[in-house]
Amino acid sequence: MVRTMMVAGVLAVGVLTACSTPEAPAPAPSASPVLSTTALPPAETLAPSQQRNERIRGMLYTAGCVSNACVQTYFACMDGYLAGDPCQFFRDHPPPP
Repeated sequence: MVRTMMVAGVLAVGVLTACSTPEAPAPAPSASPVLSTTALPPAETLAPSQQRNERIRGMLYTAGCVSNACVQTYFACMDGYLAGDPCQFFRDHPPPP
């Protein structure tokens, strides 16, 4: 039983080692086709509410709210899902119109 487990362990280490150091170089990435040049920039394809949220997110980053948790807390306070002390930053930095 112990011998079988040792053999299995040695084989597992051998397989993992072989997988981590490939002998052949990775294939070169293939060229992706060029899409139509008539595509609109991302800012122009957003809905008005999404554009407003992007403006708010930009304002948050410049005000020092750079973590995902801070941004989510801000929007939760703005939408009324959260209240109290966590919303102090929201009260100090109201959203732009």
